[in-house]
Amino acid sequence: MATEGLRDHLATLLLAICAFAQINSGVITGIVTDPQKAVIPNSKVEVIEESTKFSYSTTTNNGGEFTVPYLKAGTYTVAVTASGFPVFRLTGVKVEPGNTVRADVVLQLSKVSTQVVVSAATEQLQTDSTTVEGAVGQEIIQSTPNINQNPLYYATLVAGVVGRTELSDSTSYQSFGIGYDGRRYQSAINVDGAGAFTAGIELDGLSVTSGAWNEASVLPNTDSLQEVRVASSNFTAEFGRGMGAIKLTTKSGTNQFHGSLYDRDRNEAFNANTFSNNANGIARTAFKVNNFGGTIGGPIIRNNCFSSPATS
Repeated sequence: MATEGLRDHLATLLLAICAFAQINSGVITGIVTDPQKAVIPNSKVEVIEESTKFSYSTTTNNGGEFTVPYLKAGTYTVAVTASGFPVFRLTGVKVEPGNTVRADVVLQLSKVSTQVVVSAATEQLQTDSTTVEGAVGQEIIQSTPNINQNPLYYATLVAGVVGRTELSDSTSYQSFGIGYDGRRYQSAINVDGAGAFTAGIELDGLSVTSGAWNEASVLPNTDSLQEVRVASSNFTAEFGRGMGAIKLTTKSGTNQFHGSLYDRDRNEAFNANTFSNNANGIARTAFKVNNFGGTIGGPIIRNNCFSSPATS
């Protein structure tokens, strides 16, 4: 009986991990044409996430248009199959949270090739939306010091976003982001000159703006962040709150195992004394905090089921 109970618990845990997913919000849209720019209806379009090989299928309408919504952030390949043409693959199409990416396809005639592969441009302009956004990606998140490990701090690296003095507090109990008052300290951000607490905050497409101070009700571990994005103007009514929207996106699992280790040390030896204390010969107050742990994520069933980075 004990063995069966353990087996049931493990099965439930795996199902929960497999079922856990982000709110997918990216869109790939485009039009399929031939070399003479004539549209090609009823073409089969397959959108494949490159890191997991998970695919989404659709067909073009009578105008040669296709749209694949509800995609999580990542890099995709768009494969198009049409009668009389080699299979066309557009690789490296980057989807950002909440954005629409245009991936127009021009099928090519060939007597010898069975497949044509083209790489998407490195810089892809968002032409289907007037929203003005700035983003901080994984490279900056991993290389920028963040003493409080506040995920909202990275939003202040976007033009037009400024943090209040609370964000630089590293020694008070609020600086740990615990409780609504701690989260209020870590959410004190101005967007485009508006007052603090006037921007909406989203985590993986869901609003986490609390009703107390309009602070974040959830602050994810910074090691789980994939991107921090700020929509500052012309954003759609789905955000509908104040002067902007701060959008946090967490990482998802892939076919490759990946992880990290960290050891974060706060110590009065690293802190400058105050002017008043120095003038009165008062030493720095003792303050020692050591926090260590790690993350791990990867495939559970290759190409089918993945574990997002779990932190400890």
